[in-house]
Amino acid sequence: MESVCDDSRKTAGELPRLNGFYYTQDAGPVLSASSSNLVGGISDMCDHYHPTSLPSSASESPSAAHRHSGINTSIHSKLQQFHIEQQTQSDTLRRTSSQCSMNTTPVLGAGTLTPQPGQNQAGVFGLDLCQTGQVRCLQTLSQKQKQLGNEKEEESNSALSLALSDDYVFSGTQRGHICVWRRETFRLERVLYGHSAGCLALAVDSDHGVLFSGGGDGRVRAWDMQTLRCLYVVHAGVNSGAILSLAYSHKQQVLVLGCQNTSIQLFDVQNRDSVGREQRVKEMAARRSRFFDGSTDPIAVCASYMGDSRPASPADSAGPGGEVEENYVIFEQTITHYAHSGYVYSLLLGNVANDDDVLFSAASDGSIRMWQLHGMELREAGALECDGDGDACVHSLALDDGQLFAGLQSGDVEVWDVETRQRIRTLSTSTANAFSLAIHAHCVYVGGADGSICVWSGDLQPLGRIGSNGDAVLALVVENDGVLVSGGGNAVSFWDVAHVGSGVRLAESTQQKRVDNGQRRMLQALDQWIQFRSVSGVPEMQAECRRAARFFKDLAQQLGAVDARLISSMPESNPLVYARFDASSKPAQPLAEQPTVFVYGHYDVMPAGDVALWQSHPFELSGRDGYLYGRGVSDDKGPVLAALFAVADLAAAGQLPLTVVFCIEGEEEHGSVGLRETMDAHRALFGVPRLILLSLSYWLGETTPCLTYGMRGSIRASLQIESSRNADVHAGVWGGAVNEPLACLSHLLARLADSSGHVLVPGFYDDVRSVSDQEKADMRRLVHWVAQKEPRAPLARALLSPTHSPSELSSADSQSELSSQLMQRWRFPTLTVHHMDVSTVAARSNATLVPAAAQASLSVRVVPDQSIDGIAASLRAHIESVFAEIQTQRRQAGPTLDELRLHLDVKPHAHWWLADPETPVYQAAAQAIRKVWADASDSKEETAHIPLLIREGGSIPAVPWLESFFAPHAVAVNLPMGQSSDNAHLDNERISLENLMRGRQIIHHLIQDFKIQ
Repeated sequence: MESVCDDSRKTAGELPRLNGFYYTQDAGPVLSASSSNLVGGISDMCDHYHPTSLPSSASESPSAAHRHSGINTSIHSKLQQFHIEQQTQSDTLRRTSSQCSMNTTPVLGAGTLTPQPGQNQAGVFGLDLCQTGQVRCLQTLSQKQKQLGNEKEEESNSALSLALSDDYVFSGTQRGHICVWRRETFRLERVLYGHSAGCLALAVDSDHGVLFSGGGDGRVRAWDMQTLRCLYVVHAGVNSGAILSLAYSHKQQVLVLGCQNTSIQLFDVQNRDSVGREQRVKEMAARRSRFFDGSTDPIAVCASYMGDSRPASPADSAGPGGEVEENYVIFEQTITHYAHSGYVYSLLLGNVANDDDVLFSAASDGSIRMWQLHGMELREAGALECDGDGDACVHSLALDDGQLFAGLQSGDVEVWDVETRQRIRTLSTSTANAFSLAIHAHCVYVGGADGSICVWSGDLQPLGRIGSNGDAVLALVVENDGVLVSGGGNAVSFWDVAHVGSGVRLAESTQQKRVDNGQRRMLQALDQWIQFRSVSGVPEMQAECRRAARFFKDLAQQLGAVDARLISSMPESNPLVYARFDASSKPAQPLAEQPTVFVYGHYDVMPAGDVALWQSHPFELSGRDGYLYGRGVSDDKGPVLAALFAVADLAAAGQLPLTVVFCIEGEEEHGSVGLRETMDAHRALFGVPRLILLSLSYWLGETTPCLTYGMRGSIRASLQIESSRNADVHAGVWGGAVNEPLACLSHLLARLADSSGHVLVPGFYDDVRSVSDQEKADMRRLVHWVAQKEPRAPLARALLSPTHSPSELSSADSQSELSSQLMQRWRFPTLTVHHMDVSTVAARSNATLVPAAAQASLSVRVVPDQSIDGIAASLRAHIESVFAEIQTQRRQAGPTLDELRLHLDVKPHAHWWLADPETPVYQAAAQAIRKVWADASDSKEETAHIPLLIREGGSIPAVPWLESFFAPHAVAVNLPMGQSSDNAHLDNERISLENLMRGRQIIHHLIQDFKIQ
């Protein structure tokens, strides 16, 4: 058991400090700028660039001539972006040597980290802003081939470029794909195919909803950001090589391309059809070269010359109506040749002295050029020469309040006043190669080759760094709400930087607003709550459980609860957390007589188990690939917070139709010790519940929402058989003369059920409700749905042979077997022996001893209409009868030197529970689920079948008891949020962020529209 974090510094009512969490990867060192090992990989991706397209020596400017010798080094440095992930790396996830999450100590003041006298900047950049609580990693999304749905072996797929729309984050990859991630849920929406080489640049036309992608194949593809279909393809000029950068002018609707052959090219988006297709075809035909393959189709000729861009499927390259995309050409008159003396790595459109269409271009020659964009004409307006101490290659640009930031190969960032054209400062980072830049709230973020992001304040003071995964940060982009997106390695990461430089930690910022309609505050609260190791049933963890209870109480008060308190009637048990939100229209009745909604859940969790099996720390929230990981995130802290924030939203908006009370217990994983006594002692606090709402079960599969309406009950039993001799004896000396408790126990257990699992307790099946024709029909429909829509769910995969595909589930035999499995799990009673043991350590390990005692534990699952007390009595009587029979047989075989005694403990644990899904309450819950998931789905046919009505084989003692306690009006609704693969109680417990958010919305609609029957 892990030690409890010291929490002595927290006072009552104070939220625990948010401790940022992040993970790094052990990887090989980043290759140096001059490494020649990259040449082979680079040539594969940029093989359209030829020496003949370089400017001749006669045409070189004087300023370019003295730099020419260093261009190759700069080129190799930047083109690490294309090849860096092709190096074989053994990426071992490791948790940074971390602090106890409750003991985060402020460093260098209250937030803004300014170097002290004598402190160098390297020391400041050793300070991780995640550990100081100013930055939090929201998600890390893998772009390896398997994670993108490719079944072949995992292959690296580095993120080279990033762009944002209102709904999506677009990530251009080294393999030419574009990964489309939904911003709200961090889930992969689609992978766009088209480029045959790395997707090096992205730009967005937000006015028309178009994404532009530039690739190593010399093409720009335009994508509709709503339908995610390719609209058209733009072919760059002759021998342009890779398109390294893009910029889009919203004012003039012109796309600017920065190319590998040192040129800058313009494409008139608005008037792209002013040149007819016939003329475009002629131009493409005229570009035939030594790569000509003999085709008579000019389009095919040009396609062959530019490289193979065949998409993975026709649908990926089709336009909105399914037609093949149009092709356009950039003509010679819109190309500025030799705009630089090196590769044009970065383009930036900005405002200078009220001129909002100034183009900045940066290249490997160490220069930054300024251009005025007038329609399709590019006029040079000046140049800035970077210093860089011999490593002047400029990788990235950013503009903020009249200051231009230039990221250099050396890792430095030069700051220029663009109006006076003066270099006013050079910022030294802790990394080489400032590959990417982003600015938010005047803070500057610099992504480097060592995988870290160095951060500077608005007054150009170093604040610290953000730890990354060890791979170069090749792209940065920032959302308006303060989420920084970084791309590099095989992943895209999302960082909450809203309060960087403000002197406010994320945990403290949660107190600034009472209600937040977005997800950020709920995730911050979950991050803090997960950090409490609230394991019930372990005396050493009782103090931690109470801290977790106080956290929820304080949070409910901050969100607007009119009453929040801890209640308990048993000193040895963890307290219940009670919180109440009053109806928006004040009821006339006193609380004890008011109709209410009763929300039940629990804050206690199971132990983490073997921490080595976890991919991240079990008591620190971690986001990966659209999931949140941590002990209790699915069972049950995540769903409880979703309910709390949903109710708080309604209360703040004045839309709460009736009073809602929360009862969150701390002993659910320990048999709900003290729940009944405590609630009975405080009965008047809960009103007259009409709806009991909980989320303590899981979907049947992975993609289809469910509604649980039944659970089996359970009986727990333990039995021990011991000898009167009270000591182990040697089998060679005493064998045959003494009784053997372990043999007797084995015979007894064998008489409880036969080899097929049929329970042998007399009368066990007498009261089991027969399966109706309606149940059989419902099960057939359910199984058919699973076979068609959920073939990869764990339940369905268990039926597949290793060499067969999910299509075999469509067979009648497979569906019949699946139906039988579900019936056995949900509908019929079972008896399970959990373990057997002997009395001493010596007897376990010494094969020559006869143990003096043996024990076993077992459980029985009961179903409607079995009586839990009746089955418990029958089980007890049967065990005692079998034991007496075994003893009689042993005595008849001959005298022994000892006697055997049976110690038996049989306890009913939970009654079975079965609701009627046709009641108005369940119909309202189903309608709320359909409404939320229909809004999230493009297919109305799909949502017409949801939710799936399911039962559970497990037991929750509180559910049937609460219905009985609040009878006759209360109806319990179990609304699962977790998927079947959530691993509750196991290592790597998780919950889908999308499910958590949708669960919050479902509860919002259910309570808002709730009608008292």
